[in-house]
Amino acid sequence: AAGADGTGIKVCVIDSGINANHEDFAGVSMSGYASSGQSWNTDSCGHGTHVAGTIAAANNNAGVVGVSPGKVSLFIVTVFDGASCGWSYASSLVDAANRCQGAGAKVINMSLGGSTSSTTENTAFSNLNNAGILSIAAAGNDGNNRHSYPASYSSVMSVAATDANNLVATFSQYTNQVEIAAPGVGVLSTYP
Repeated sequence: AAGADGTGIKVCVIDSGINANHEDFAGVSMSGYASSGQSWNTDSCGHGTHVAGTIAAANNNAGVVGVSPGKVSLFIVTVFDGASCGWSYASSLVDAANRCQGAGAKVINMSLGGSTSSTTENTAFSNLNNAGILSIAAAGNDGNNRHSYPASYSSVMSVAATDANNLVATFSQYTNQVEIAAPGVGVLSTYP
């Protein structure tokens, strides 16, 4: 199918920004958004750089290779900041997701979550889904069967983590909202 390898697809990463100067992102088309006092093209805690590398790291002679090296483009929205990836964004997750849509993203990646459901978020992700945008979020890292959001909204694909034995990772949440599971233990990327 057209775009199946990422060609012509823009992926939005809502996270802690990106180290745009990393050698594994050389040649990757990227742009982004951050609220006042933050930047999208730097990364104070490395989480966003790690996530973006899993998606788009170049197939070069260094480090790792992303799922779509050299094909996909990135739109980065910074919502975490500081050495501990603290939530310090002045606006909401809905604002970030809507910025992804405004930038033309077809996929939204959210390696984030919390225990509280929000009608406003649920409606927003449903609207994005109806507009043909695939929103993907981490099932959660609390190792239980409690729902985490945004992953547990029906319009968001929830991803659980597996270990080297292809079993549910001890930290991964496992709920009736999980659509897919993927390796999530000891996965190397563009941040050590």
